[in-house]
Amino acid sequence: MCERGTGGDVNSNVLISHSTGDAQLDKAVWQWLSWDKNQKTKEQIENLLQNGKHKELRDRLCCRLTFGTAGLRSAMGAGFCYINDLTVIQSTQGIYKYLERCFSDFKQRGFVVGYDTRGQVTSNCSSKKLAKLTAAVLLAKDVPVYFFSTYVPTPFVPYAVQQLKAVAGVMITASHNRKEDNGYKVYWENGAQIKSPHDKEIIKCIEECGSEENAVIQSKGAWSGMGWISLNVSWDRSE
Repeated sequence: MCERGTGGDVNSNVLISHSTGDAQLDKAVWQWLSWDKNQKTKEQIENLLQNGKHKELRDRLCCRLTFGTAGLRSAMGAGFCYINDLTVIQSTQGIYKYLERCFSDFKQRGFVVGYDTRGQVTSNCSSKKLAKLTAAVLLAKDVPVYFFSTYVPTPFVPYAVQQLKAVAGVMITASHNRKEDNGYKVYWENGAQIKSPHDKEIIKCIEECGSEENAVIQSKGAWSGMGWISLNVSWDRSE
């Protein structure tokens, strides 16, 4: 662990003082504190580390979200198995990687993003914020994004995917689940929820992705390619 503190990084110094004694866990903690740009969720992990809550740290950091029905779903909070800024960023990076393999015209057809009204103050996490992060990852890759101008019901996203002829779309919602949860529902070009083999291949792509783009997606210029979808839009059903 000591070699991570030689650069004078505050997060690394925290780790030197509070090593868990478990190399795998220490690495996961270091990754989280280095990659997470959300001060609230970063503090949650720092507090667990400083208070010696190693079991909870393992539960939060040593496993990842997996795709269930249509996408990802978990409680909002800090950790690689929770819904938060970092896991949504990494999931979108993985989805971009997979869609680029599947669609040669991905950067012409674009991607749809919608969200509901959920939010959690203690984690500075809301569906709208997660939707914006999703869009920013794709915009940084020069993918056109169709972003709803306000919160919408879940079916609006798959409908928009079909009407706009986008390659896919994401709805940030946990549907009927408890208010502490949130989710990341993915829809294919035909408006259907993703299923095997797409789900497994997307997870592989997510696991291959690091977090080197975090600073890029938070840049002020990240919104230049946004196409807003207004609720009063008149869909053309003639085609």
